[in-house]
Amino acid sequence: MEASAHDRMLELFTEATRKVVVGDPADDKTEMGSLVSERQRERVSGYVAIGRDEGADLVYGGEPPTGDPFDAGAYWMPTIFDSCRTDMRIVREEIFGPVVAIIPFDDEADAVRLANDTPYGLSGSIWSRDIGKALRVAKGVRAGVLSVNSNASVHTEAPFGGYKMSGVGRELGMHALELYTEVKNVFVDLT
Repeated sequence: MEASAHDRMLELFTEATRKVVVGDPADDKTEMGSLVSERQRERVSGYVAIGRDEGADLVYGGEPPTGDPFDAGAYWMPTIFDSCRTDMRIVREEIFGPVVAIIPFDDEADAVRLANDTPYGLSGSIWSRDIGKALRVAKGVRAGVLSVNSNASVHTEAPFGGYKMSGVGRELGMHALELYTEVKNVFVDLT
């Protein structure tokens, strides 16, 4: 988040995160269900401990919920860390759990630099009222899929795949056909 708006944005983001309904996926009110396994919940728990050890500020979450229906799954509360740096493991490594690491940026160039300071580049979201700025940032960020003012960046009709260590090739869309075809070139000289 932009440093000039950090405090207010963190307040609003935390308030919205507190309202996320964690629960049984069969319940229509549920917005976030269980992680895929107990092993994955242990992995997420380990990363939360690493984040604390590395000096990030735990703002919200950081633990599994308890009681019914949470005892029957591998649930984890949405977790927010602030005061993060790009050298922290919770920033550099893929957690595959509901953990957000917030790093304030000073300006557009700083935001692009921070976003690209990772070995990964699968997907991301850019949020701005200035569409020109959002498109400039999208052009500069090395990620395979980006959405502007949305967190829904995967669409079956559009190619999906990452840059750097986040994948090889593209799924979905017309580009996916290349995965199922083999090109052959036959040259005949009739002279």
